[in-house]
Amino acid sequence: MSRLRQEELLLTELRAAFAAHRHGFTAQSERPSEVLILSRGHFRGIWRCGDGQYSFTPGGYGVATYWAASVEEAVHYTLEHVCGDGRENRASA
Repeated sequence: MSRLRQEELLLTELRAAFAAHRHGFTAQSERPSEVLILSRGHFRGIWRCGDGQYSFTPGGYGVATYWAASVEEAVHYTLEHVCGDGRENRASA
């Protein structure tokens, strides 16, 4: 699968997941094979696509910290770890 096709799939799945579960988060195409993750317009990180896998670099980092083998894994990681809103921590505060 081409990098462009990988990006299209990831972008489509992330947008659907954000619409259903994470309002305020958006995914947008940056350059070929890159998908930005934003929270209310603030940069949270970037997925890069290539060679059948996906790598995630959080905002403020210079290198990837997570790799996913599929779109589903990348979406799951994004929802659980990038979009985590810390509700559990606020509830106990």
